[in-house]
Amino acid sequence: MKKKKNIEFGIKDCTHKLQCSHVIGKIRYNYDMDCIPLKTMPNGKIKILVFGNRYWKGYENKKKIRYVNPKKLK
Repeated sequence: MKKKKNIEFGIKDCTHKLQCSHVIGKIRYNYDMDCIPLKTMPNGKIKILVFGNRYWKGYENKKKIRYVNPKKLK
């Protein structure tokens, strides 16, 4: 069976934002990443396709599957 690729989704298809933070010592950077919820898992987490790399510009074409707590989505 072939593995389904998520190449049909683009950043323009995003419906939600993932709340993230990057902590270095005592400094905290809060930022949002564009994402698409794909499925709710049996353990309550949500499988999402997230776009970008942290808060850096120019990485909008990078995609990654993540499993997150529903409270982190807005």
